[in-house]
Amino acid sequence: MTNQQLSSLSKTARLFAALGLTLSASLFVYPSTSQAGKNGGAIPAELQGEWLYGRISSIQYQDQNTGQSAAPNGSSDRFQLAANGNYQRQRLIQINTYNCASNLFIQETGKVSVEDQQLTFQPTESTSKGQICNTGRTYSGRNTAKPETYAWSIDKNEYGQEVLLLQTSDGKGQAHYGRPQ
Repeated sequence: MTNQQLSSLSKTARLFAALGLTLSASLFVYPSTSQAGKNGGAIPAELQGEWLYGRISSIQYQDQNTGQSAAPNGSSDRFQLAANGNYQRQRLIQINTYNCASNLFIQETGKVSVEDQQLTFQPTESTSKGQICNTGRTYSGRNTAKPETYAWSIDKNEYGQEVLLLQTSDGKGQAHYGRPQ
């Protein structure tokens, strides 16, 4: 990324870019079973409630001198959608390599709207905290979260459980969300 591109990003996005991180997953596209467009922008019952995406890396690093294992790498995104359009969302990404631990945690509340097959998170309040490699390089911000719009659909996985598919507007990122157990 060029310096000009980095300067046009929010502080949170710049932190991700500096770390070379994205919250993404390689997933499949499924046809929608939703009738959201017929609800006049209301939150469909099938979207209401809690949804969770999470991934932990199976690769872990071990310090050759101490034998200590580093914490795992991973990311998660958990949100709750209420019938009235209010939402709460928490996101975490954590990267550990050798003696360098970097993480970013974002917590936000706001309104969500549904138009046809588009779901838009409109944050009204947010906090973000993170660190790059050590506690000397930390980040903290308020109200830095920006609106995000996704194409959405609901399907069932191979176990018969509901899966919410969110796809970025550019079509390059898609994630499967399940209901917490």
